[in-house]
Amino acid sequence: MKWESNGELAQRDLSELVNRLLDVESKSYSTELSRLGTKNDPQD
Repeated sequence: MKWESNGELAQRDLSELVNRLLDVESKSYSTELSRLGTKNDPQD
């Protein structure tokens, strides 16, 4: 996994991690995992 200079997980790695978790976690967590997989870059 690769970390960005701002300390966050790189988008590609984050997406891959979330997809793997979706494969093993129960369906009740799928919405929350999908939300976590969508990175929002706040405007400063």
